[in-house]
Amino acid sequence: MFVFASCETLDRYLKTQKDLDLSIKAYNLGFESKAIDRTAPFVHPAHRAEYMEKSLELTKRLTIFDSTILDIKFFNNGVKTSIGSKEEFDRAIVVIRYQLAVLPSTTLKNPTIEQEWVLHQEQWVTIPNISEFLD
Repeated sequence: MFVFASCETLDRYLKTQKDLDLSIKAYNLGFESKAIDRTAPFVHPAHRAEYMEKSLELTKRLTIFDSTILDIKFFNNGVKTSIGSKEEFDRAIVVIRYQLAVLPSTTLKNPTIEQEWVLHQEQWVTIPNISEFLD
């Protein structure tokens, strides 16, 4: 019976990890290509209106040339978990380095941004900070 419980926990962990990975990829692909309508469902409902409000300025001023995920940190009830522990998690911080330009400047910048993801009603959603890109 212990084996079945362990397998169930591992399966749930792997599903959560896979769902998070797919959400991160889908959101960032849409975000980097300025497809705001495709990214909105991945934004936490409490932050979606503000995100949509700032999206026009974002699409006019921001050009992303490249991005690289540097790290993903996992948390369970506010406590950091290790990646190999297979513990459940409900929050993740994705550390991404961008190469971008923000009009009116033509100078390339290389900021490192922390993208927060939370599990909300069994769906991974982000709590974006658009201001980090436009400053």
